[in-house]
Amino acid sequence: MNLFKIFTITLFIIFSSLTNISYADTLKFPAATYEGDVKKGKAHGKGIFTFSDGSTYEGQVKKNKIHGKGIYTDAAGKTYEGTFKFGTLKTKIDGKTRSVVKIKPKTGLETFIEMKGTGNMASKWFEAEKNSSGEYVLTAKGETDMKIAAASGGSGGATGSGSSGC
Repeated sequence: MNLFKIFTITLFIIFSSLTNISYADTLKFPAATYEGDVKKGKAHGKGIFTFSDGSTYEGQVKKNKIHGKGIYTDAAGKTYEGTFKFGTLKTKIDGKTRSVVKIKPKTGLETFIEMKGTGNMASKWFEAEKNSSGEYVLTAKGETDMKIAAASGGSGGATGSGSSGC
């Protein structure tokens, strides 16, 4: 009887561990193809996304989302390297300005600039752009969003919703 219990427990442990193993596979998304570790039918672990425009992301992914250390190389060869959080990489330009890169397997790449607000909005980020003088300034949308956030008592602000294309 004890031998039967040990055998049953051993089989249970082996079967349970096999259901959580990740394996290399290829997955298709509307804007990209993924090759790499797959767990429970989703991109999970390390892999490479190749987008329809020829750009690539190589690095960590979690549940079909780009999440962790990785390198994105656009079709022109420009690279963005760092720790992506749910597909977003934020890179400091200066003390009040940052570049935001969003990569999504379903829709592709989106890049934009954000600036910190002023006054009581200094902890919020708003859409910005580089003007003809080379200075970063809020876009019309960024200015409007900051005014709305200030009028509503500080709620709102950009969460990376602006876009200047790429």
